[in-house]
Amino acid sequence: MDKQFKPRGEQNISNLPGLRIIPLGGIGDVTKNMYLYELGNDIVIVDCGLGFPDEAMLGIDLVIPDVSYLENKKDKIRGIVITHAHDDHIGGLPYLWQNLGEPPIYAQKLATGFIKVKFTEANLPKGKINMVGLDTELQLGAFKISFYQVSHSVPDSTGVVLETNAGRVVHQADFKIDWTPVSGQLTDVGRVAYFGDCGVDLMLIDALRSERSGYNISEKVIQPTFEKIEKEAEGKVLITTTSSNIGRIQQAINVAILSGRKVAMIGRSMENNFQVARDLGYLDVPPGLIVIPEEIKRIPDNKLMLIIAGAFGQPGSALSRAANNDHRFVTIKPKDSVVFSADPIPSTESAQHALIDKLSKIGANVYYTALTDALHVSGHAAAEELKLMVNLVRPKYLLPIGATFRQMRAFADIVCEMGWKREEVLLVDDGQVVVLNNGKVQTDGRVEVRNVYIDGLGIGDVGNVVLRDRQVMSEEGIVLVIVPVDSRTSQIVGEPDIVSRGFVFEKASEELLDQAKRGVKAALADHPDAILDWRFTRHHIEEVLQEFFYKETKRRPLILPVIVEV
Repeated sequence: MDKQFKPRGEQNISNLPGLRIIPLGGIGDVTKNMYLYELGNDIVIVDCGLGFPDEAMLGIDLVIPDVSYLENKKDKIRGIVITHAHDDHIGGLPYLWQNLGEPPIYAQKLATGFIKVKFTEANLPKGKINMVGLDTELQLGAFKISFYQVSHSVPDSTGVVLETNAGRVVHQADFKIDWTPVSGQLTDVGRVAYFGDCGVDLMLIDALRSERSGYNISEKVIQPTFEKIEKEAEGKVLITTTSSNIGRIQQAINVAILSGRKVAMIGRSMENNFQVARDLGYLDVPPGLIVIPEEIKRIPDNKLMLIIAGAFGQPGSALSRAANNDHRFVTIKPKDSVVFSADPIPSTESAQHALIDKLSKIGANVYYTALTDALHVSGHAAAEELKLMVNLVRPKYLLPIGATFRQMRAFADIVCEMGWKREEVLLVDDGQVVVLNNGKVQTDGRVEVRNVYIDGLGIGDVGNVVLRDRQVMSEEGIVLVIVPVDSRTSQIVGEPDIVSRGFVFEKASEELLDQAKRGVKAALADHPDAILDWRFTRHHIEEVLQEFFYKETKRRPLILPVIVEV
């Protein structure tokens, strides 16, 4: 966990005086939210999330923000403030916290519980994880930090107010306006309006649903849909949603109670989050309702409900493994009903659709939002909710976050219709520096940021070159060129050999590969002292074979020349 990222430093920054706001993640790609606030010798970080790989990131498990800019500024970090308990806002902490110098973490009750579980799994100390309340005021260096409650799809979601001598900023991450939330936690419009009356220079605001007109419907419409599906189900009912959507889990449990079904939590994230939420009092679960996964085979299918992880179709998730008959405890049968109570986030659409296809092929009854209404309610504000929040705060400047660029543009259109000027709505990229000083906000260059990939135990050791090679191998195959070298003289001996995997079938393409061998021999003949300059010769072999194979097959396999000592 304690791998160091190579710092790349600042780029094109004139260091204007004032409060510098730098998004290290969360703009343009929705996930891995992380925002840096820097004033003089003090830095506060808001959120530290992770992202999910898209189809081009072959073999990648997770994506986290690039914190290289902070490599030489660890002593300035006064704390990490968390807005809410979703993984795209807290999931990066186990991977990045030590690299940031182990600063104190401040989070509301539920997020604190989730973070502690993550730190336990990562063998990290939990002493610097601090629980705060809505009435907590923090003084972190030059920053005075306050909170207010908002509705979202996970309890204890907040907005954060950062007050400095350079100005006041409202950081409004994921939220919606729901007057009948399952959690009972309403958006505190009175407190939001109070800060608006105090004067706000800049507001960062969740813009993910800005393209949707009107208001979101209430989360409470979900339970009647679950009830209808359960009544029609002949076998098991499997409900999949995000493991942090505690309100959705509670509604599923309510249906199980009414129908007399036992409930099992399936998947590590689902089990962990359920346990934390129940222990902290966020779930109402009667004794005897929950069974452990090992017991589910003893219960009749029509008396069983599984709340299972894997709503986005993630490979290796509990639902994906069950669909592929690779789960220790769960088998999906034709009479079972599988309910997707989560819409895919950007980059996961294909994976979710493929999993739905797989389950449909098995013969299960599959319910998802394209077929069934009221299976998912967004936790993000639609257009009218955004208008309400912006009007309550009335900031001088606005910066949409947590959204794709088209959604940021849609947000800009909305607020410009409300009277804000185009230049008062900042549309920036990750790494772009925004400076607030004396009531004026402007951009001031950028710092270099990139995706940091997690592949197994490796953190940051897979880059774009590796991903490109994986992409080539998956689409075009690989050709291994084996060059025999005398270990005593370092001279090439014998003939090179060529092995094809995923490119052409060797027995059916002997003539093609023989021609390729002759091309390699010619390339080596051009450089009799090839081993003395193997890098150049390897590149020469790659060029010769790439040109030859494309001419003959219109394919571009990955060419990998290697030396074998004989």
